[in-house]
Amino acid sequence: MTTILIWRVGVLAAGIALWFALWAIGTFPATLVPNPWDVLVTLVQEVTTVEYWQALGLTVYGALLGLVLAALVGIIIGIVTGAFTAADLSMRFMIDFGRAFPAVALVAVLVLILGRGIELKSTLVFVAVVFPIIVQTQHGVRRVAPSVVETARAFRIPPALLVRRVMLPSAAPSILTGLRLAASVAILVAISVEVLTGSPGIGERITAAQLGGNAPVAFAYIVTAGFLGFAVNVGLERLQAVLLRWRPAEGAED
Repeated sequence: MTTILIWRVGVLAAGIALWFALWAIGTFPATLVPNPWDVLVTLVQEVTTVEYWQALGLTVYGALLGLVLAALVGIIIGIVTGAFTAADLSMRFMIDFGRAFPAVALVAVLVLILGRGIELKSTLVFVAVVFPIIVQTQHGVRRVAPSVVETARAFRIPPALLVRRVMLPSAAPSILTGLRLAASVAILVAISVEVLTGSPGIGERITAAQLGGNAPVAFAYIVTAGFLGFAVNVGLERLQAVLLRWRPAEGAED
């Protein structure tokens, strides 16, 4: 574990050194590659402002709202389509189409309908992440051994009880993995929508700073976006480990 941490710190240091070298050489304009020290100073200054936390909060709120709605819908549809062949065949085309459809393509239309508020961000986040959650839930449900399902049906166990006591525990790792991946995508989509539409949040602050020629501020918010995505991923990884600690480790039965 210590070795991995050292490698991670080393890679981060190398990336910062490369950034500083590119700035020092001057091959790229300062608006594209600003001084890393200026970005750090600006980030510290921005963290002390109300506007910074407002932008961060609006981005997180829009992403979280869309993610929660997608989780509610996606898990239910994933269980139904994963457990029942008729439902799977009926919805397979729609799910495959939705997985391939770029949510950002809806920006122009939804701006006219929903405006540039939180509704726009949450709707596009929902469209972007609901289908991956459905697919991950399907995979988890289908991991249940057919013999278990047949035994439950032979004893006439109610479908609701079968789902709650057998399918959901079996599907939990896949569902939580899907939610973790969806959370990262939700942050990315929310920021992208803000950049494209000017919806308040981190993305809007990045765009405004770039248009104003203030590269350190723009990069300070870009770094914030990176830290936000990293924090969400690490936090959900740890939550997943806690929620699934009752499960035996892979290969423990061997």
